[in-house]
Amino acid sequence: MIVADSYDQTKNVTTLTLLPYGNIEIPGQWTKTKYNEVSRQHFFVDKDSTSIAVTKNPQEKYPFYSETITDKEFAKKFYEWEKDHYEKQGFEIKEKSSGDNFVIWTANGNNANTIFLYGAKNKYAYNFAVFTDNWTEEKRAEFLKKLFEAN
Repeated sequence: MIVADSYDQTKNVTTLTLLPYGNIEIPGQWTKTKYNEVSRQHFFVDKDSTSIAVTKNPQEKYPFYSETITDKEFAKKFYEWEKDHYEKQGFEIKEKSSGDNFVIWTANGNNANTIFLYGAKNKYAYNFAVFTDNWTEEKRAEFLKKLFEAN
């Protein structure tokens, strides 16, 4: 896979290119800080020290994938799969909202308060997260939803 990131000042968008999977466009100016090979998450930070993570992978890479699974079913299974992992680590999990093909949820504990969006569309799985206390929970959830809808 070829990975690159860039900021377009005219559009005020940071683009993460994941060839051959496509792009993830993030509103605003973000600086990439690291990559986690296990989770395939790309981490970014903005000028206010708000951190986010973004991932886009083929659904077939996940153990619960099947050719007949719908995007809604995939998103729910993705959430449940990760929920189990986080609960085993001692986090308190709350499902906040869901749509036709995504679930927004929180993981609290171990000095972390993270909001996630796990979604599925066009045979890709998306994992977006916001790690900050600078934004309200509502602002974080709305950011994730807009990010998912735009990609």
